Amino acid sequence: MKKGFTMIELIFVIVILGILASVAIPRLAGTREDAEISAAVANLRTLVGDANVYYVTKGSFGATTKWQEFTSVPLVDADNAAVGTATGGTTNATAHLKVNGENCIGLYLVEKDTATNKPAHIVFTKESPAGNTVCTNVQAAPSVKAYLDSTLPGDTTAGKMPIGSTAKIY
Repeated sequence: MKKGFTMIELIFVIVILGILASVAIPRLAGTREDAEISAAVANLRTLVGDANVYYVTKGSFGATTKWQEFTSVPLVDADNAAVGTATGGTTNATAHLKVNGENCIGLYLVEKDTATNKPAHIVFTKESPAGNTVCTNVQAAPSVKAYLDSTLPGDTTAGKMPIGSTAKIY
């Protein structure tokens, strides 16, 4: 009598492995999405902290301050190239935070305006890459939503967070 597995035993093992794979693969994909969201939240937290420290240390952002001068958060410009000047944006972001390979959140810095008494602030804008549910989930995360909904005193426009603000992102 020869020792070995029968064809039926091999088929059962293959079926069981297929069932296990069909359960495990979606869970792994969900874990990857959670990691992307966590990384984006951590990057925003770091960026805000870096901007606050830079502003307190220097006293202003200046017209030619570059993002790389005060943060190591990976940002790109609108053309996915290295970012340049952090200030100077008035309605358009000068930098973008990528999530899942696409620009998800736009950013720019605004210097203190003594004429209107508006403090220096960071402006956050939502970007809407088509079909990027990870980006949508990042924007809906409570901590990121707090940044996107923040306002300046006397200004109801959402997405403006004063430098030195006590708002936290977790």
